[in-house]
Amino acid sequence: GEISQCVDGVTKIARIAFTSYEEQQSENYRKLILAMSKDIRVVLVKLADRLHNMRTLQYMSKEKQQRIARETMEIYAPLAHRLGIYTVKTELEDLCFRYLKPKKFKALEQQIKIAEVELKQYDEEVVVILEMLMKEAGL
Repeated sequence: GEISQCVDGVTKIARIAFTSYEEQQSENYRKLILAMSKDIRVVLVKLADRLHNMRTLQYMSKEKQQRIARETMEIYAPLAHRLGIYTVKTELEDLCFRYLKPKKFKALEQQIKIAEVELKQYDEEVVVILEMLMKEAGL
């Protein structure tokens, strides 16, 4: 029934042999748009599949990581945005950042860790002050 049509729509996108990567990509985009016009669920399955692929990208070669991340930034993240699926869009972009700008990603990751430590220290200081004020007030 309908589910097999969705699976068939997603599967057909990947089945054709092409002469060049660019030609394959053009055909994939054309098919994705065509599938979208017939049944949006095909596109949703494709987005879910890409999100899963991005989550497991660390097991692939650097070249493949870069190629897939670029394609994700160019096609899938904007598609998720246009469909209003902002959590998927954001996660795809965050995962792409890790592979497309690894040095900047590491630097930002370090800054976040430092900020988390500073915030935890601040929280602890506030608790000590509040406990002291409550004790002075007899609470």
